[in-house]
Amino acid sequence: MVYLERFAYLDSGTLGKVWVGDWSCYTIERPWKNNAPNVSCIPEGEYKCEPFTGTKYKDVVQVLDVPDRTFILFHVANFPHDVQGCIGLGSRFNSDALEPAVYDSRVTTAEFFVQAGKSFDLKIQGVRAEI
Repeated sequence: MVYLERFAYLDSGTLGKVWVGDWSCYTIERPWKNNAPNVSCIPEGEYKCEPFTGTKYKDVVQVLDVPDRTFILFHVANFPHDVQGCIGLGSRFNSDALEPAVYDSRVTTAEFFVQAGKSFDLKIQGVRAEI
């Protein structure tokens, strides 16, 4: 099981931390906008994740069975504007800028796939803490 705990629901984006056993990294997503496609992070809950390859994103992971949503991916991204409902990964984060960010996304995403594999169960929950 992969655990994603969101710790900052900001107007400009959502920050979280994901754990695979003892290994962890940070996440960047769109802000919560009632699960609206392309502009919102997905609802908290439990999901199956499977390998995905498309025309733009190759050899990534898709989050399946998200209510009213399709093509939710884990992929390289540093800012909320880099995703359209997907989840970006980074080694550290910044919430002080106009737009929250994660860093070292390419390296961190590759390591995430080493740690988690490309087929796993995902549990997303939020703590709604201010940072």
